[in-house]
Amino acid sequence: MTRWMMTIDSAGDPTRFGKMTGEFEKLAYEAALRGLDKQEGLLEELRTRTGVLLAASSLAASFLGQQAFQDPHPRGLAITALVAFVASIAASVFILLPKKNLIFAEAGAGLYEGLYAFRDDMPEVYRRLAYDLDLFWDSNDTKIKWLTRAYTIAATALVLEILSLAALLGDNIF
Repeated sequence: MTRWMMTIDSAGDPTRFGKMTGEFEKLAYEAALRGLDKQEGLLEELRTRTGVLLAASSLAASFLGQQAFQDPHPRGLAITALVAFVASIAASVFILLPKKNLIFAEAGAGLYEGLYAFRDDMPEVYRRLAYDLDLFWDSNDTKIKWLTRAYTIAATALVLEILSLAALLGDNIF
């Protein structure tokens, strides 16, 4: 359905002022698109930080682990350090592995087919796109929350790994 803004001229006759521009719908679409862009940026940043965390965990195990595991006493600290190292690596790899179900853009052909019937009604196109992008955002958000939790686990495990290794190297950590 085409929307028209009407105005009354001096003789009292309605005249067509022109098609509505759909600025409100376009604003909603652009906000939804920015939300997806920010979400994608968050994922990229999380993966970058995870790479650094993975390297730190590996370096800590390499430099501190060799000396700490020569004569580990007490054994509980050695086991804690080893479990923390494995947890940090596993959580980091989980984050870095490609995820198939994250969507950050509409497919061009699907967009064309799905909105072809509304090609003469741009406000409706923008409205539908805004809703679709919001659905993508909601779907991605659940998955990104899992990745964020995995990052928290990896970072906590790294701290535990370093503290355990340091304790093994000295009489105590304080």
